[in-house]
Amino acid sequence: MSKNAPGKIINQKIAEMIWGPIILIIAGIFATGTAFYLHQKNNRLKFLGLLFAAAVFVTVEFAVLFHLVVKGYWADLITLWVIEWGHIYCLALILSSLLLFVRESKPEFSQFPRVYAILPLLSIVSYLLVFDTVMLKDWLISIYQGGAAIVALLIYGIYTYRNSIYRTVASGAILFFASFLTSLIIPKYPIVWQLLLAASIITTFSGYLVVEKHFVPD
Repeated sequence: MSKNAPGKIINQKIAEMIWGPIILIIAGIFATGTAFYLHQKNNRLKFLGLLFAAAVFVTVEFAVLFHLVVKGYWADLITLWVIEWGHIYCLALILSSLLLFVRESKPEFSQFPRVYAILPLLSIVSYLLVFDTVMLKDWLISIYQGGAAIVALLIYGIYTYRNSIYRTVASGAILFFASFLTSLIIPKYPIVWQLLLAASIITTFSGYLVVEKHFVPD
């Protein structure tokens, strides 16, 4: 084996690893543009929350890509900080948006106050309490991710039961849940759950466009 072989193997692994973030960045940009379009058209808070969540998601994936390519103490410190807190903010915004979807699915007389939709943002405070404990942080993030996936499945499953026009969005929720399970079952192959997550994002936001185009009031 030549002296340069280990270096070539490392470079090859890095090249393989960067494809996941690149794919997710493309999916995130699509989600950001779609959420911006839907918010501008409808001026609904749920799409504003998804817009911010998608923008944070893209920022996180750019940080992941930067972390893989650029090495150094300060580069690692900043990118890891952006990745960690970006995940928390993104999940909190997604949960807040899902609560707004729940609110809008109810008759007007039984809708809970809109301010309740900010409750998931308190998860940021709870994360601060375990900030110095690696194991608890990982558990908490997994709970947030799993909670978001299950809530999305329940919400869009009910929506689809009421009106089949939501089936594309529901399919995206299923893919989102599948990506969450895959990340737990086979963590050594991140490209698998990354592809599922990208497919989930594109499918879900395409579903929002389908609903917007063919919406039939309940």
